[in-house]
Amino acid sequence: MNAGTVLLDLDGTLLDSAKGITEHLSMAMDAVGAGRHPPDTLRSYVGPPFEAFMPDLGLDPAQILAATAEYRRTYDPLAASLSQPYPGIPELLDRLQNCGIRLAIATSKPESLARVILSDNGLHIYFDVIGGADHARGRTGKAAVVGSVIHRLGITPARREAPSRAVMVGDRLHDVSGAAAHGLETFGVSWGYAEPGELIAAGAIVVAETPLELGDLLLKRFGVAEVTDRAD
Repeated sequence: MNAGTVLLDLDGTLLDSAKGITEHLSMAMDAVGAGRHPPDTLRSYVGPPFEAFMPDLGLDPAQILAATAEYRRTYDPLAASLSQPYPGIPELLDRLQNCGIRLAIATSKPESLARVILSDNGLHIYFDVIGGADHARGRTGKAAVVGSVIHRLGITPARREAPSRAVMVGDRLHDVSGAAAHGLETFGVSWGYAEPGELIAAGAIVVAETPLELGDLLLKRFGVAEVTDRAD
């Protein structure tokens, strides 16, 4: 039996991808006549699905569809090269896996693209399930993605590993609310794209300041006694 299960967000949690996302998003909105939004003003919108925030930027439904298509056209072929793991993330994943913790991805990115990005960055080897958005299957929004991932992991309401045996890790309020919809607690991370205080206000039980601290918190959460040569 695994020691526990951790679902992890991608952008802002494992990968620093804001620069590429905001630049291509800015170009896409400009291309469909939605006005000029400089990339540095879009950083706080990295994470949730586009349809969740584009209305706030003045886009109508037709512009949202057009901007999303334009963004996918220019960004997707370059996504892997524009997304780099944060320092300490490969070590964190290796540590958790070696301690018997099962890992999965739950991202609002298209699932097929998430697979490519993780593979190109050499991180795919750590995950039992890589779950993301799939518009063809009607899977959009973090709650739908989390539901799909826990289903594929065999964590069902009738056979829950108990919510205490599965948690979410993310950097935005949408990660917290999406996990809560399925009874999962969320560990927040400070190095992503949340506004100050956003994660705790949304209901995250703690916010880790570094990947090393996150690993410590998760191992403690699952009661895993680590055998390590790491000097404290």
